Amino acid sequence: MRAGKLDRRVVIQRQGAAADNGYTTAPGAWATYCTRWASWKPSNGREVFENQGNEAKAGGTFWLRYDSQTSGIETTDAVQFDGRRWQIVGIQQLGRRGGVELIVVAEG
Repeated sequence: MRAGKLDRRVVIQRQGAAADNGYTTAPGAWATYCTRWASWKPSNGREVFENQGNEAKAGGTFWLRYDSQTSGIETTDAVQFDGRRWQIVGIQQLGRRGGVELIVVAEG
């Protein structure tokens, strides 16, 4: 993976442990897991039809270098990039420790 292609700064976030007060369970707060340089390729937009409504989904792919932290990224994590939070829907290892590919869709 060429360093010149890694021109975007992304923050991988992980959600903290849920808090249970005896009546309800509140999800934990998002915290930074790691910050890395990445390459970004947006995908074509698509329409998702749900219960008589349309919802536009933006998505794309991030490529990151492989290291001890990027190898631990999970689909429950999120990517903060360009003022948006992106949900990770797929993770692939590129080659033998060559890199990590994250397939994402925008939240909200």
